[in-house]
This record gives sequence, structure tokens and C-alpha cells, in this order.
Amino acid sequence: MERYAISFQVKPGTEAVVRDLLANYSPPEWTTPDGARLLGTSIFMKDGLVVRMMEIDGSLPRIMTHLARQPAIQELERRLDEFLVEPRDMSSPAGARAFFQKAMMEHVTTRVAVFEEQGA
Repeated sequence: MERYAISFQVKPGTEAVVRDLLANYSPPEWTTPDGARLLGTSIFMKDGLVVRMMEIDGSLPRIMTHLARQPAIQELERRLDEFLVEPRDMSSPAGARAFFQKAMMEHVTTRVAVFEEQGA
């Protein structure tokens, strides 16, 4: 499993609308045709900064291509456009790729607890 996150700013005063959009869109298909899987997503927001985190099993480019083709994601991204501080072009693969390259956060570390089983 790998974790990735992107961040973007929304216009001041639009946080409630953006929160509603991000909390209530229909989920995408979780598995790509070639078997890569989106395991989960989390979205955080504070003071107009949105952070979207994804956990995946497989290739990030395949997951991103798959998500870009999902009608629910296309609709969400289209509706978000008017609230973003920086305009983006999600109408083409090149525009989407440019946005994600700019918005991708650097993964610094992941720590996972390891628990030993208790003997009987």
C-alpha cells in the first residue's frame, strides 16, 4: 500500500460549499480494469487549504487515469473549479497531469504500529 496526498487552496468564504461537495460526491469504482486498487481516501480542510489523501495498491498513474474517467469524479472536479484559488485545466490528460504534479505533496514518512500477539 502506498499513500499520496495533494493540496489546493479554495477561495475565502467558499469553504462550506467545498466541504459539502467533498463530503457528498458518489464514490468512484475502487478497482481499475488491470487490478490496481484505490483502498481509501481522506479529505482534510483548514482555512481554505484542502488536502486529499489516497491509499492505493498498484500504480499511481493507472489509478489517476482510472479516476479521471469516472463520471462522479469528473462532475466533482468540474463543480470544484469555480472555488479554486488557482485555475486549472482538467479537460485534457496533460492539464490534469500538470495539476497533479503541482498539487502533489512530498511524502516524508509513514509510521505504522506493529503489535505482537499475546501468548496464551
